[in-house]
Amino acid sequence: MADRFIEQSKEIANNFIQNIVFIDDKAYKSDITNNAFSALDVSNVFAQTGKICAIYAPKSISDINSYNTILNKADVVILDWYLDIKKEENQVEDPEADADNDDPRGEFTLKLISDLLSQTGMLKLLIVYTGETDLFEITDSIYQKVNQHSFHKGDCVIRSSNSKILVRAKSQNSETQFAHNPELKDKIVSYENLPTLIVEEFADMTNGLLSNFALSSISAIRNNTSRMLSVFSPKLDPAYLGHKVLLENTFESKQLLIKLFGEAISELLETTDIDTKDWVDNWIENRITDETININGMSISKSKDLLKKMFNSEQPRLKDKYSEASGKEMSNKDEGKLQSYTVELFAYGDIDVNKSNVDFAVLTHHKNIFQPAIEAPTLTLGTVVKAVKDEKYYICIQQRCDSVRIKAERRFLFLPLEDKGEHPLIVNNELKLFPNKSSFAIKTVKFKPKESATIIQASKADGKYIFSSSYGEAYEWVVDLKEMHAQRILNSYSAQLSRVGLNESEWLRISK
Repeated sequence: MADRFIEQSKEIANNFIQNIVFIDDKAYKSDITNNAFSALDVSNVFAQTGKICAIYAPKSISDINSYNTILNKADVVILDWYLDIKKEENQVEDPEADADNDDPRGEFTLKLISDLLSQTGMLKLLIVYTGETDLFEITDSIYQKVNQHSFHKGDCVIRSSNSKILVRAKSQNSETQFAHNPELKDKIVSYENLPTLIVEEFADMTNGLLSNFALSSISAIRNNTSRMLSVFSPKLDPAYLGHKVLLENTFESKQLLIKLFGEAISELLETTDIDTKDWVDNWIENRITDETININGMSISKSKDLLKKMFNSEQPRLKDKYSEASGKEMSNKDEGKLQSYTVELFAYGDIDVNKSNVDFAVLTHHKNIFQPAIEAPTLTLGTVVKAVKDEKYYICIQQRCDSVRIKAERRFLFLPLEDKGEHPLIVNNELKLFPNKSSFAIKTVKFKPKESATIIQASKADGKYIFSSSYGEAYEWVVDLKEMHAQRILNSYSAQLSRVGLNESEWLRISK
């Protein structure tokens, strides 16, 4: 029986993948060797699957160097191992290349792979598609070139958390291919099977609930590009510029565009039919193993059927969902024990469920989910900083409108972050702190904008962003909270300030 979750993941991956780039010097040559490659046959195969297939045949070193931009844009990259290119007379030798090797097979492919993997955080599927016979040696050569702390080597595959490199053999249409190495026969891939291989291997990298939703969303945005462009029409340029010229700080106009575009994408996804109806049940079937587990002192018989029934239950409380699904009563005390550890119900394999909780909390709270920051942070509502002197953490509660148009020295308001309280924040990896919302806890620090600036912007020092006060105090930028989370903290503090203290009859005050 087919695994429905994997099949759904393949469908989503197939809808996402649009373009595949090949680099093979034999693409447009008449060749009868094992390295032969028919650009016409390959492009026809991918055309039948609705994919854009670009095939490049490098002739010189400069061609190789020019491919980086193209390969970065490709969803999937397929490279020949032996690119037979004549070196130019003025070429500088690669210091890592084997000086004694007159036939440095793989030299240019390794360079392309290294350049691709140097792009931090990119999800990338690479396939070395070769007529060479020693696939294990090729795998070893690639593994020696990559960061071995991040990558793991398998059976003709090297992978990290967001990249996978496969080594596969071009089909020679011969029963004798790998006759002396039968363990490699399953690594032979015909042109016709390349699209299937790509979808299966890409889905293997992305088959999760959140990643499937992200891929589906990106596909929806791609498919509705023309609609998005019609909304952000050139006809709006005069109105936008008229708005911008009236602003005291013109950089605010860019922030407005980012906000408007983000809201347009949100509306588009809400109106796009991304069918997630069966995803959770299928995920449970794929990931969960029936077993008895201990969660915070409670013994629970975890099963696929139990979890699916709990999700399909219309009961509002966790204890009632569990009771309905299992047929066993759960006390309020046991419900309290389980509430903070529900992630344990969905643990599988060797996944770190605590890290899963922390990373998801960061995704829901932090504004800066893409690191490192491209632009220096600015001090505003929701900025979390750490005092360099005493390493205490603070959150800025200065309203956004009071954090701009600064022409002289200005006081900024901060609340300290402490070990106990309400509404915890993940501020640094797994460090969980709470805002002190007492009216007397507020801290004020004076800052002055840099010359010609009207905002307080951090400066980079030793790889960190630092805000320097008017008196030379250093505050390291940690993170910016999402707007609504920051506003909730400010509202809670404001509520403390608005309390009314009365001297009244104690008998009446404590009466029920």
